Amino acid sequence: MRADRVHRAVYTDGELFSLELERIFEDGWVFVAHESELPRPGDFRTTQLGRQPVIVCRHTDGQVRVLMNRCMHRGALVCREERGHGASFRCLYHGWTYGTDGSLRSVPFPGGYGEGFDPAALGLIPAPRVAVYRGFVFASLAADGPDLATHLGRARHYLDLILDAAPDGGVTVHPDCERYSYPGNWKLQIENLLDGYHPNFTHQIAFDIAEDRRGASGRRANREESGATARALGNGHGLLEYSGVNRGYRADDADSAAYRVRLQERFGAERAAAVLGADLQLFIFPNLFFQNARQHYRVVRPLAVDQTEVRAYPYALAGAPDAVNARHARDLGWWASAAAFGQPDDLEAFARCQEGLAVTAAPWVLFSRGLDRERPGPGGEVIGDVTDEVPQRGIYREWSRRMGVAAGAGGRT
Repeated sequence: MRADRVHRAVYTDGELFSLELERIFEDGWVFVAHESELPRPGDFRTTQLGRQPVIVCRHTDGQVRVLMNRCMHRGALVCREERGHGASFRCLYHGWTYGTDGSLRSVPFPGGYGEGFDPAALGLIPAPRVAVYRGFVFASLAADGPDLATHLGRARHYLDLILDAAPDGGVTVHPDCERYSYPGNWKLQIENLLDGYHPNFTHQIAFDIAEDRRGASGRRANREESGATARALGNGHGLLEYSGVNRGYRADDADSAAYRVRLQERFGAERAAAVLGADLQLFIFPNLFFQNARQHYRVVRPLAVDQTEVRAYPYALAGAPDAVNARHARDLGWWASAAAFGQPDDLEAFARCQEGLAVTAAPWVLFSRGLDRERPGPGGEVIGDVTDEVPQRGIYREWSRRMGVAAGAGGRT
């Protein structure tokens, strides 16, 4: 790896992919769920931290637990459903049953285990660290390391700006999601989420349709020197900021006007104006992305070196009028659903990249755009033009640190 490029092996090497799962997804903070997905004790959902399956559930004490999804008897997956509700989890193999706190509640025919058998020592193993920020649940399989606030760093400033759009202070995540996969490396998606260089070309037809139907698109904001910026926030986090360029909140109906008044009452006029004017695409390393103009977040899940799944979750702003929340949900469907006008373009680009990266005669992938004009910003940010590859360089600085690859190395990574 070098300061302005990465080796093609970063996308194609299966051994490197295995190390990524270990050193990034199993050894650092990873987003696993939102608390609103688990409103009642007994609610659960399953996911993975790297290669390791986990259950995220709410116990009777109201706390959200993250438990390793592995029976302590013979190793079977305890919970097979993606989401649901129940007072316990029973292994299908031999019937060992666990509570939502992970404790071993019952074992069939326990007498066969003798006097030394200790059920208290055989509960589901909890994730070593779990932390919640404004309803967003993160977990880490590493017992030690920076706390969540340190990991989020400067990204918290922008996440607060996004979440403060809820007049009652929180968001509610829709139980369903848009789900898609593509035949390419997971980093192609996270690079793309912060890429203001590609939209006018990859999404040319979508912008044409938007301008024909609505009279506006994102075309102007994704031009050089439009005023929009690309930012590296440290720790691999990044941002595209279109505030004041692309959006501005529409207050041309009674629902929007009432929404504006509620925000002003909660935060005051200055903060309300900042929240309403915010147009942000925020990535929290390694797997969580927000696009507040379409009011959703996406979760990136690596499946193989050349296979990735992404889930897009719409959310409702607590205290906002139903019409305001519905408007944003429609915008997400228009852009990112299976038959949408935007996201399928990106998936085609990812597949073409993965195919092209098979060429060994061209070993390097370039991220040099804007390197000579990036500038320091508040809180350690690095800022560039919206078309510059500032966030991508930030991603790979963190990738290098986690993977133990020295930046500037001239080898295959």
